[in-house]
Formats: sequence, structure tokens, C-alpha cells
Amino acid sequence: MDNEQAFELIDQLSFFHGFTQEEKHFLSTLESQIYKYLPSDIIIQEGETDYSFFVLLKGVVAIVKNNPKQVTIAKLKAGAVFGEIAYIAKRTRTTTVIADGDVIALKIDTKSIDELKPGIPTKLKDNLIEILVRRLETMNEQVTRNV
Repeated sequence: MDNEQAFELIDQLSFFHGFTQEEKHFLSTLESQIYKYLPSDIIIQEGETDYSFFVLLKGVVAIVKNNPKQVTIAKLKAGAVFGEIAYIAKRTRTTTVIADGDVIALKIDTKSIDELKPGIPTKLKDNLIEILVRRLETMNEQVTRNV
């Protein structure tokens, strides 16, 4: 994938709306951080130790939990983020993520985030916090409805 294609994918996603064009271009040039996956490829394995998160640039992934047999608990589309719990909490992976078709994802890990241009790490972390807060609000609403 060339940098222009990567930029177009990044530029379309709401996750990156707070980023400048220059920051989006910079992210699109991180070839070592942009991964392509084929259908059924395992992107994250439950139980492994890897402190990175992914922004899904293109495609769909299945979030799978082994409890005790494999159950798909969600499917995520372009723009979604996954792997953020292990990244933030420094815990082992809580689910498996499998490519459901061709997938392109931007991988950010604890080592590479500090090498990004100033401002980008803060924006990435702010977006992760916002996502986690929204999930917590949704869970609170669901619990409240069931009481």
C-alpha cells in the first residue's frame, strides 16, 4: 500500500478528525505500522502479552472470546479501535481478534508512540479515553435499564 492510499483511509475516519492534515500524512508514512491481514488471520490472540492497539483502517474484524468455546462477541468496522485495554492497562489480551475478510490496520505500540511527532501521542490517548468513556456510559445505561 502506498502512502497516498494509507492517507486516504486515515483521512476518512472520524477517529482522526482532530488531527491536522500534516499529522495524518505523517501517520500514513509509518509503513512499518500499517498492516494488511487476509481473511481468518489472527491479529490478536487472547492471553498473549502485547501492549499495542489498532485502528481499523479498512475491513471488518471479529472479536472472539474463548469461554470455554469460541464465541464471537462483536464485529468491528473501519474506524474502530481494538486492543486498547492491553495498551492502557498493560494486561494480557482479553479477546482474540480475527480478520473477517481483507483488513488494513494501523498498529500503535508503547515503543513507537513516543517516536511520533509531538501532539500525536496526546491526541491518540485522548481518543482512547473518549472511546472508553463512551463504552462505560453505554454499559451503565444497559445496567440501569435491566434494574
